[in-house]
Amino acid sequence: MTPSPAHDVLTAACSEARDRFTARVPEPRPTDFPCLWCKAPVGRPCTVKVPGRSGPHRPRGDRYRRAYDAWWIAAESACDEAVNVLCDLARTLGS
Repeated sequence: MTPSPAHDVLTAACSEARDRFTARVPEPRPTDFPCLWCKAPVGRPCTVKVPGRSGPHRPRGDRYRRAYDAWWIAAESACDEAVNVLCDLARTLGS
């Protein structure tokens, strides 16, 4: 199946909106949050290694995952809004 020109336009608008959002709002990092377990401050990695674990301590990792999920949802919402605007414009021009 060959994508239609309308599909290409909507895909490009979505991608552009997502890119603008990610350029404006930086992706969260685990070090954006202090570690409540080992007391590592913001901007610094965890100071105590946990055996068998290569990432941050669980409280810090949980806060990061929640922030990342919210960031990704907002990026996808920017995409949805751009597509909705184009669809509304197409309906207006078509009537």
